[in-house]
Amino acid sequence: MGEFDIVVEPNARRRRYRYPLSGKKRAAALFRVWHGVRELVEEAERLGEGELVHFLSVAQLLVEEKAVALTGSASAFEAADTSLPN
Repeated sequence: MGEFDIVVEPNARRRRYRYPLSGKKRAAALFRVWHGVRELVEEAERLGEGELVHFLSVAQLLVEEKAVALTGSASAFEAADTSLPN
């Protein structure tokens, strides 16, 4: 058998400069990430993957803490069920 070469061509499309998000927009983005991680935790629980549930729960907690630090309150998380086990 012959050798396989990986060819990576440069991306010709230029990326726009992305301005940093404001505090509220950044917190909203983190809240969306938190919901995505929560769905992953539920899927890992359904599959019976205890280690993955623990890892994702820790990640979810870190995202939650960062969002609370940006907004100064936990009001966004008060309505959500944050009682998932570690």
